Amino acid sequence: MSKIKLSLAGIVLGAMAATTTAAKAEMTCRISMEITKGGFVIGAAGGTGTLRCGDRRYPLDIGGINAGLIIGMSKMSLNGKARNLRDVRDIEGTYARLGASAAAGEGGTNILATNDRGVELVMRGSQVGLEASLDLGGLTIRLAN
Repeated sequence: MSKIKLSLAGIVLGAMAATTTAAKAEMTCRISMEITKGGFVIGAAGGTGTLRCGDRRYPLDIGGINAGLIIGMSKMSLNGKARNLRDVRDIEGTYARLGASAAAGEGGTNILATNDRGVELVMRGSQVGLEASLDLGGLTIRLAN
């Protein structure tokens, strides 16, 4: 009889572990960024951000290079979601991104980006400056020390 109880306990523990792994694989966190960018045909960007997962906050360093229809300089404030995180460290990496923005004084911007770990960033925000772009580029995100 004790072997049956041990077998049932093993099945229950295995099911709990599988549920925990599945929940961790579906983690979605909030993300915010402040980025300054500029360029003429080829552009560069840099800034900082914060990843918020539950009650925890993780500071981020951000940089990137873009190419396409780019002219001008601006500062962007973005907010959105980071989806498909299995671990907070999954946020790190280079994101292929397609971006569209325009600002003559103040305007809006949208970013959809994915890294090689499958983390997807979906962000909207505002930008201030004199800049217009429809570009493809890379955005590198690292957890700040």
